[in-house]
Amino acid sequence: MDKLENWIRNNHLNDRDDIDALLETADLVRQLIRDDNYVGVNRVISYTIENSLYEAFSWVMALLQEEFEKDDDYCLDSFTCSLGRSIPDYDELTKRLQVEFDVQKNDVESVYDEHGEVESFFNTFTYRTKYKNIYFISSENFDTKDNDYIQYKLLFSR
Repeated sequence: MDKLENWIRNNHLNDRDDIDALLETADLVRQLIRDDNYVGVNRVISYTIENSLYEAFSWVMALLQEEFEKDDDYCLDSFTCSLGRSIPDYDELTKRLQVEFDVQKNDVESVYDEHGEVESFFNTFTYRTKYKNIYFISSENFDTKDNDYIQYKLLFSR
């Protein structure tokens, strides 16, 4: 994790044209993938989104898609990346992913309280992106206490 923490502290991704910083990011993500460090990959993705570093984000997405397309003994496992309840530049994120807002899949999950009553439910929408193995997920939570919110995620799937 030292390499990841060092990268977070010292990256130069504020300059969108700094190819060396983008290449360093790609090297870091490749190393995290080789180490099966999905927590680290999630951290890089979250960091780029939280700081609106969408050029680096696009590189990371392309790299992950490339890894899913490899046909060798080692294969990238399916995983999700939580993006939280708020995305600083939602429009730029959906533009970079080229989200197709025709719902590919819709699920409803009920959450029950200790008495077996429905306390809340999640209405989850899964959307395709321009990346064959990467999906954008929006989970809308509705509850009996009016604490409604939306949780965003990325799903990386074989």
